[in-house]
Amino acid sequence: MGANIGTSITNTLVSLTQVSDRNEFRRAFGGATIHDMFNWLNVLLLLPLEVLTQALNPTGEGYLEYTTDAILNSIDVGETKGTKMKLLKVITTPFTSLIIKTDKKVLSEWALNNTEYFNASLVKHFCKYSTEIIDLGDNETETVRIPLERCPSLFSQTDLADLYVGLILLAVSLLMLCGCLVLMVKILHTLLQGSIASVIRTTLNADIPYFGWLTGYLAMLVGCGMTILVQSSSVFTSALTPLVGCGVISLERMYPLTLGSNIGTTTTALLAALAASGATLRPSIQIALVHLVFNLTGIVVFYTLPGLRWPVPLARALGNVTASYRWFAVAYLLGMFMILPALVFGLSMAGPTALYAVCGVAMTTASFVAMVNVLQRRAPAFLPVPLRSWAFLPKPLRSLEPYDRMVTGMTSHCCCGTAVAMETEAEADSVAREKKAAQAEFAGRDNPALQTDHSLA
Repeated sequence: MGANIGTSITNTLVSLTQVSDRNEFRRAFGGATIHDMFNWLNVLLLLPLEVLTQALNPTGEGYLEYTTDAILNSIDVGETKGTKMKLLKVITTPFTSLIIKTDKKVLSEWALNNTEYFNASLVKHFCKYSTEIIDLGDNETETVRIPLERCPSLFSQTDLADLYVGLILLAVSLLMLCGCLVLMVKILHTLLQGSIASVIRTTLNADIPYFGWLTGYLAMLVGCGMTILVQSSSVFTSALTPLVGCGVISLERMYPLTLGSNIGTTTTALLAALAASGATLRPSIQIALVHLVFNLTGIVVFYTLPGLRWPVPLARALGNVTASYRWFAVAYLLGMFMILPALVFGLSMAGPTALYAVCGVAMTTASFVAMVNVLQRRAPAFLPVPLRSWAFLPKPLRSLEPYDRMVTGMTSHCCCGTAVAMETEAEADSVAREKKAAQAEFAGRDNPALQTDHSLA
């Protein structure tokens, strides 16, 4: 569950490459965070369900454990070793091996908690060794491996600590990723001019004639297939994010593509599990199936039930907020991927009572606020007069404007603040018009989740 949440940070970071244009950033951030919203909602649904079913089941198995165990019991897993499947890695591995080679044995020994490898380096420095047998006396000998030749990779030629190697690789990878995506956006802007842009948008976002309800499921298959090919949901969704920002793909089309990508990425774990052998094969396959069932359950709840397609309006709302307050994107990243997980982890260390009490209060408050917001828009007559708006609350509790003034004041003396201040009024007016039109169109719908999204198109 944590891995599913963590993997969605990549495309959210990618959306920041379009921060210079408010309208593009609004669409890109909405398209990126739809992955976050689905994963968070899925965890909020299945984590309590898993804990509850573990407590109620006499065997102590939760929903995911029981389901995957039943699947494995219905098939003959055996104890034979599977084979690894390589797709794009056949092309990329020769290039990456010229930069870095890792010692997979060290990873395996860490997983087994072998203390002899606690200070071992993950970087594989030597590829050729000679073996010598040393006589220790008293009929005792010791076999020693003497390194002869370094591996033909860049970092194998250095003696840098793993920390510095990791930081260098991270920085270079992020620069390459952002550089490629910026170039991709510029090329798209050049290509998508005039009538061709309209044709592409219409084609990609169109429904299948007479079978419109099947379009989303076809998009899921496409997302699943492409992710199986690249073996990473982060790569696929990160490539789609600039397309959403440029208006090529709508938010409604992005949603099933992302869900299909979530299914496709489970094949990576399944293929890795099939490479296990002996007694480790069954538990390896089971935890891979847990990943699959986790995502399938989320799709059944948050996609096949149209009234529960909450990730779409939630992502749209986040995109609209970042269009007005671009600093909110950084606050969102820090809050959702660092502060909130650390807070929950800290509470769990304090004991179940503290965790359940705080989470219970937080979820009750969030549910109440969400319910009141819905009633304010759709049926204000059912609410008491004070609750028909949030005007009775202090402004910092109902608006980001006070925080915006504070952030703007703090950044007014740096280049970032100057760049934001240089934005033209025409751009801000354009964003306001788009948001107003989208809200007017969205307000008259009985069930927004059933409709095609045009506000981010």
